[in-house]
Amino acid sequence: AERKALPPARPLAQGRPRILVLHGRQSNENLVNFQLSGFKTALGKDVDISVLEGDHIWKYQEGFDGHDADGMSVQLSKGKDFKIWFRHSSDDRRGRIDFFQQMDPSVTVTYEGAEEAADKLLQAVAADRTDVVVALFEGTIVVHLAIAKLLESGRPVPWRLSVFFGPLCIRDDRLARPFAKARAPHPTVHVFGRSDEYYFYQRAAAGRTPPEDYYEAPLILEHPEGHQLPSPGQPHSKAVYDRIRAEVWFRCGLQDEAPAHVARPPKPTSMAIRDLNFMAPRKLRVLALCGGHSCQAVIKFQTNQLRTALGKDAAEWTFLEGTKDWTWYEGEPTVSEMEERIANGAQLKNWYMDKCKEVSPSKRLNRLKQFDPETVVEYEDVAGVVASLREYIMREGPFDVLMGFSQGCIMLHLLIGHLRSEEPGGRELYPERWQHARNTREDMPWRCSVFFSGMHIRDKRYFHFFDKKSTHPTVFVGGTEDEYYDYARDGFGNRPQEQYYVNPLVLSHGQSHEFPTVNPRAREIYDQVCAEIWRHC
Repeated sequence: AERKALPPARPLAQGRPRILVLHGRQSNENLVNFQLSGFKTALGKDVDISVLEGDHIWKYQEGFDGHDADGMSVQLSKGKDFKIWFRHSSDDRRGRIDFFQQMDPSVTVTYEGAEEAADKLLQAVAADRTDVVVALFEGTIVVHLAIAKLLESGRPVPWRLSVFFGPLCIRDDRLARPFAKARAPHPTVHVFGRSDEYYFYQRAAAGRTPPEDYYEAPLILEHPEGHQLPSPGQPHSKAVYDRIRAEVWFRCGLQDEAPAHVARPPKPTSMAIRDLNFMAPRKLRVLALCGGHSCQAVIKFQTNQLRTALGKDAAEWTFLEGTKDWTWYEGEPTVSEMEERIANGAQLKNWYMDKCKEVSPSKRLNRLKQFDPETVVEYEDVAGVVASLREYIMREGPFDVLMGFSQGCIMLHLLIGHLRSEEPGGRELYPERWQHARNTREDMPWRCSVFFSGMHIRDKRYFHFFDKKSTHPTVFVGGTEDEYYDYARDGFGNRPQEQYYVNPLVLSHGQSHEFPTVNPRAREIYDQVCAEIWRHC
């Protein structure tokens, strides 16, 4: 059915397939010929390949470009200038490099010279027969723009197939309008690297229409590498290039049978984990917040099964305790013997201290006072504690996952609530690149949060933090035998903590106020938690 949606292939009138290549940003004919070595090997000598270059010379701009040209690119260019297809500007006022500006849905981007670049492509195709257009990265935008012009004027695309490596969306909204009206009935192949720092942007398009959705029945191919074409000699690369070759041959009428159908891969939920200074892979980083009257040694012990499930070599963990010294007093819970042994004499900490103002003062346990809806609970020094935690995250980050236990969960809610009330800020506030990835107040400077044995905010002064649900991804794990379970389910004039967030994953086990340890349920929970973490990372 997918193939029938597109025009049938016509045999070539004469000769062999002619392929026109458009390079990416900061590239040229020599460099793109090297990049296409695997592609050219797969197609063999039965095609004619030519390269069309952009007209603008690229020069590195500090604070705008992510990096200068590397030595290998300079060497491969053999003295040729690096080229770009067009220039662009934006209304971003946060002093971020272009990479982050492009990915921010709220930023308006304006192209300068892009329509002329599209005309150059159309003129080249009109001047010499072209059967296939192959484009890399920024060059794909030029092809989209040319097809948008044809679509708007009711003209057919004069070449048979477009192959896009690392396709990017049209970021100037004015020029993308033709694709908002209709998809182009033009055969296309879209090749993505799942480890590409642009992968999420390429397939999600910063709130715009992704380029794969500009066209009817696109063929989507993926490989595990980064911001590059599939490396020659790798099994996954051969599979990608062989499938492209089959598509070229079919679209050029050189084979009668349509190539095998390839299911469209699911779209990612977030950007690949990268060191954003060097765009290099790094480990997942998790920050675990202790519960109340606890310490680093205890939370490290508590998370042992989760750390094993996540993969101890795949993730880097940091364990953080509160800053308030805690000493037992009447009404407070008694620390278990096991916790005392694990703490090994360390000072136990709270994230904050609280006061319970009862209608009729009593000597009830502190938790029983909190269970009483008539009791007014006030957290002390919340602003200072939140500021300290936020400063720690910004100084020691980036972290990808924040995880809390018990009081650490409440602290995490308070942190998210405070961050939602502040503008994200840019280079004027934060020097590190990773700190600029936050686009809106709803974006946290980490990817997802996991709550174990957590509770809602009890201090009414902070109920308003979640009057509107947060879109931040969350996982909640609780025990049905937890003495706080019914209390946490009630909300006490606020709401249960899961209702603070849109589409939370909520998991339960049959144990008490603790991390699950009894299998098979514990194993099932940790597998689900890990799957959700990796889905957002």
